[in-house]
Amino acid sequence: MTIWWDEQDEQRQAKINTVLDTDRGRQCLSLARDDRGFAAWLLVADLTCRRRYGLSIFDLADWAWRVAYDDDQTPEAALLDALAADDVGALLLGSQQ
Repeated sequence: MTIWWDEQDEQRQAKINTVLDTDRGRQCLSLARDDRGFAAWLLVADLTCRRRYGLSIFDLADWAWRVAYDDDQTPEAALLDALAADDVGALLLGSQQ
């Protein structure tokens, strides 16, 4: 199993760690039960969702984020799966195609 966090270069890890120490990052850390690698992965998924679709992953219906992380999905791939499974997310994906 490849750990997503370990694949990130030191510069990206440093930037993500900085954001993990903010309020937004602490939300991810809490959900990840202080697993910084998983929290960083959630943070990237959340930031990607906010930038592309204007909503947070925390606005979506419950999704098995940890399962996706443990299955070595990228944050982006997991985000697309979560959006497709969510009613509003599916509408957003439909408008992006």
